Amino acid sequence: MNNRPEARSYGWNLGILSGVFAALQVLISASAARANIFSIESMRWALSRLQTGGGNPLPLLRPLGAVVLVSYGAMVVTGVASLCLSWYAGRLTAYVHGRRMGGAGAGFRVALLSGLIWMAFTVIISLFLHSDGTITGVVASTPDGSALAPQLIGVLIQELILAAIGLGFGAWAGYIGSGSAPLAKMPATPPMPQPVVYGYQPMYPMYPVHPMYGANPGPQGYSGYPVPQPLAQGYPYPSHPAPYAPPVSAVPPSYPPPPDYYRSNGANATANTPQQADQAQPTSTELTSTQPSE
Repeated sequence: MNNRPEARSYGWNLGILSGVFAALQVLISASAARANIFSIESMRWALSRLQTGGGNPLPLLRPLGAVVLVSYGAMVVTGVASLCLSWYAGRLTAYVHGRRMGGAGAGFRVALLSGLIWMAFTVIISLFLHSDGTITGVVASTPDGSALAPQLIGVLIQELILAAIGLGFGAWAGYIGSGSAPLAKMPATPPMPQPVVYGYQPMYPMYPVHPMYGANPGPQGYSGYPVPQPLAQGYPYPSHPAPYAPPVSAVPPSYPPPPDYYRSNGANATANTPQQADQAQPTSTELTSTQPSE
């Protein structure tokens, strides 16, 4: 069974869920900026006349600082939620695979899809509300969208940098999640008994008994083939002597033997030995006397 498509779907599905949190962050940021659009307009007017001494932006820092704090605070919360979903995607992916693999890829997919949805909703909401609560937004936002291009460029550059950082953190969170996945542990197989056959261990283990049918009982009254025991030292069996045991004398003959050894009593004394075959052969004198005369 191939679980690879199912494992990949976790990363994409959780990435969509993370993108929903990102879209909510964009909506909170744009709404906060739209609610303080007149303060943003006053800030732009004060900054444009700052060199001539006609504007003072200090009284506007408090309301606009709250807008910036809400916007970036929502970004932090969204980033934490994306990391949690990346961790969970890595955990699910490892659980489906049955081993600790694929977690970093799942976390990367969550962060990638969340970042794409985040930037896409930023463009869409900026087209309708013409504002955002980032540092560049509190300067470039306008009620009628006359400065939409600078406002979009500023916020998208910030989101692109943060999304690139989020890709690495998302992969890291997915890797940690795969390491904490509850994988099923394989039970340890007990060692099978190895019978001793003729003093040697068998090369291959015995076949295990089927848990449903059990072992074959065999014919009635048959108790099984007896396992032979290790043999004692002997040739080839302890109760059988060697097939040939040459005679052993107390004093071995010298080598080479003397010329008259085979015609002396020493040859007769070693009866039942291979030398009798040589003694039984006729000599050259006997062969001459037995030849017929011409």
